[in-house]
Amino acid sequence: MGRGAIRSNSFLAVVVAAVAAVALVVLSSAEVSSSARARASFDVAQLTEGAQASAPAVRGVQTRIGPLPPRPRCARVAVIGDSLMDNARWYLQGALTRAGFDHVIDAQPSRRIPDTVRAPYSGVAAARTVRSTWGEAECWVIALGSNDLIFGAGDPTVAASLIDSMLAAVTPGSKIWWVNLDYHLDPRISFDFVGATAVFNARLAARAADDPDLTVIDWYSLAERNPTWFFDPVHVDAAGSRARAEQVVDALGS
Repeated sequence: MGRGAIRSNSFLAVVVAAVAAVALVVLSSAEVSSSARARASFDVAQLTEGAQASAPAVRGVQTRIGPLPPRPRCARVAVIGDSLMDNARWYLQGALTRAGFDHVIDAQPSRRIPDTVRAPYSGVAAARTVRSTWGEAECWVIALGSNDLIFGAGDPTVAASLIDSMLAAVTPGSKIWWVNLDYHLDPRISFDFVGATAVFNARLAARAADDPDLTVIDWYSLAERNPTWFFDPVHVDAAGSRARAEQVVDALGS
């Protein structure tokens, strides 16, 4: 055999040996991988066998550990009202001063809520004026609605719209107290003031139930327990005005 044939046979032997080695490595890796997967599957099966959830997962459930921190006390209080608050002005002025509130009282007889009413008879306009002249307030007292009853506020939709418009006129993010209504039948007028009052108060209460920054001051219940205060279907005497002022300041401090 010649030298060329010998070299060819040697080269072929090397190639065959290399191919065999690569095949052995691949086979070994596959066996190891298969063995590892088998062990992993066995381990997972052992860990999960017989395991049960102690309770179904519930999404969005929160637990309050303690009470919420108290809301900061009002420093500046703005009061927007009608003749009822105007009659109680001097009692309210003194009570707010004694309680240490920096305050302003803008109360106007015959005042209604909407901004379509000319000044100074618009509650919305009055709130805007207070904000632009006296400044912003952390706390507002609204005592309006009685003069709107005969203009449609006895309708739930109208009442809700009026309430929303007044709330939108005050300082954003402020705390608001709204004094509800007590209007008796007026023998001079056929309009159902009692029914309209009930509708307005109900809409106000519903609005407050959905708004943590709105609180209703229940003048209606207090006034109904004291019918002798009234000298006409809606206005009260000095004793009633003093009680109204005290009720407002008590609410602010609670």
